[in-house]
Amino acid sequence: MFRCRDYAAIMTIEAAIANAGDDALWARVTQEVNAWRGACLQCFAAVEVAVTETLLHLSAQPGRGQSVKLRHLVGQRLDDLAALVNEGGPFSVEGKGVASLLAEFRHQEGLRTMLAHGQAKLTVERTSRWAAIFRVIAIRARQADRSTLVIEENEAAERLQQLRKVSQKLCSALGNLRRAVAV
Repeated sequence: MFRCRDYAAIMTIEAAIANAGDDALWARVTQEVNAWRGACLQCFAAVEVAVTETLLHLSAQPGRGQSVKLRHLVGQRLDDLAALVNEGGPFSVEGKGVASLLAEFRHQEGLRTMLAHGQAKLTVERTSRWAAIFRVIAIRARQADRSTLVIEENEAAERLQQLRKVSQKLCSALGNLRRAVAV
């Protein structure tokens, strides 16, 4: 028979578990996660505006602008801009620096989907570091497509730093492209 008192000498570490009723801790964690999520979404929004402004500007170009598509969804606009600035596209000469930055930015799209459409659940470690679990459900081919992203606080900070860097570079390059293509 197992008796707890027989093992009392072995137990030398006590791990305190944060009280779920610790309102100050949860308020801080919720604020930090929401601030991180908002900062990421702001980067995505800045790129979306820059891409849209660029497509509108390029579409006003006599001749070459006729091939510019002006579609509703952001993914479509990113595809359309890539087709315009990639090799062989009507704006490939002026947009050669944009193509690689656009491809780099596209690697972040999964994060955008999770942050914009995902339902979040938060957890806190004993060290007061947080982790967020994002879940999204989409319908593809009449079937549920469920996705999950688990991101810890330190990884989230790194992802935001990477996202800020690539979004700022892309927005700057798109501004340069608009200036290079005079209307």
